[in-house]
Amino acid sequence: GSWELAQAGSRDPHLRPTPSFPPSIMDSLPPVTGAAVVTSIVMYPADVIRAICMSNPGTGPVQAVNGFVGTHGLKGFVQQGLGAEITRASFSRMIKFWLQPQVHQAVYGRPQGKGNPVSKGVAGALATIPEVITISPLENMKLAEQLDKDKRFNGMADTAKHLTKTRGVVGGLYCGYIGMQMRQCLWTGGFFLSLDVFKGAVGAGVSSPLAQDIISGFMAGGFWGGLNCWAGGGGRGVPKEGI
Repeated sequence: GSWELAQAGSRDPHLRPTPSFPPSIMDSLPPVTGAAVVTSIVMYPADVIRAICMSNPGTGPVQAVNGFVGTHGLKGFVQQGLGAEITRASFSRMIKFWLQPQVHQAVYGRPQGKGNPVSKGVAGALATIPEVITISPLENMKLAEQLDKDKRFNGMADTAKHLTKTRGVVGGLYCGYIGMQMRQCLWTGGFFLSLDVFKGAVGAGVSSPLAQDIISGFMAGGFWGGLNCWAGGGGRGVPKEGI
């Protein structure tokens, strides 16, 4: 059978087993999408607090939580903008992490594994363009629901109707687009640019490949999240004024 042929090929240089084909680009889509959805659900309460703090300069996390709970109750953490945020964050992570290797191959003509930090970073930054075009309407709907102190909105459809009626389709759904694009471009490009650097530093003291991936991923994400915080504030402050 094929197994015997493969074994014989490993011993006899004149017999070569049939080479395996590289995985299809669709093979990575299900696991990336699943991870994106789970991460979006787990991170939602933190996203609520972040949105309030960044849209209201001077507001601390404790004050943000007290104000939000006072208006919506604890159930607000699993209701206000949850559908829009899970959809937005899932599409955001799925698109960028799925497209980045494909963009690298298309731009540089070689797989990401054979790239360098700069080529990986550029590919990551370019992958955020379709990402932000897709998620901008969801970001604005989510932000409107999270900052809805007067409880004006009742779900994503009602929120979208309000934004398009008062600001138009482009002005309502793509308000703050430049800030969002800058934020995602800087974070994603920087993440892929520095990931191997952080992984090399972590590898000096950690032997487990899985632990190396987790720790270096947190370090790269946190580092660039801090550096582009100003762009995140613009991406939320502008839509707040438009709501």
